Amino acid sequence: MKKRSKAWSYAEMVLLLLSFLSALWNGIYVNSPSVLFAILAVVFLFRAVERYYFKLKIEFYFNSGMVLVFIILAALPFIN
Repeated sequence: MKKRSKAWSYAEMVLLLLSFLSALWNGIYVNSPSVLFAILAVVFLFRAVERYYFKLKIEFYFNSGMVLVFIILAALPFIN
């Protein structure tokens, strides 16, 4: 396992802060569950790429599965 640099940690913290602010904006103005699930999918996608890069297999598979779940949940309202 490679050691995570501070840049990776800070990038993850900034992404989580931006996703939190986007989720608040979604709740106040848009109020769409698809937007919320898309935000969560992006966060878990970043984490999956990070885990793949640092060779953390089990966490990579977990985060990839969460991305798939959130993409399906985001697409469900558009399927008739």
